[in-house]
Amino acid sequence: MATVETVLSSIFSTIPELHSGQLGLLSGVLVGVLYWHGYRRPALALLTAFYLLALGIVPGTTRGLIVVQANPWYFCSFLLVASLGVIVATAVRARVTRSSRRRTRRADDKPSDW
Repeated sequence: MATVETVLSSIFSTIPELHSGQLGLLSGVLVGVLYWHGYRRPALALLTAFYLLALGIVPGTTRGLIVVQANPWYFCSFLLVASLGVIVATAVRARVTRSSRRRTRRADDKPSDW
């Protein structure tokens, strides 16, 4: 049986890579929560800002950012996976609620008497 340590060591070879992935996942969750609650433009702007910071296009001097910029592949991939997962879930949820509302309206309609 695979343990957490075995799985993590097969994905990440160093601790900074692990931390970069964790920061990307948490940043993606933050973007996703904003998007889920209806802040669509700020969430997409934050996603873009995180991505540009990770790639080093926008300068930053914090300690966590040094870890992220050293291994941007992990940060960017986890950021995109988490963010896009929530965005897709939001779209699916909207479609399901829209179709269930239509079915409810049709069931509530009374047949017209001729």
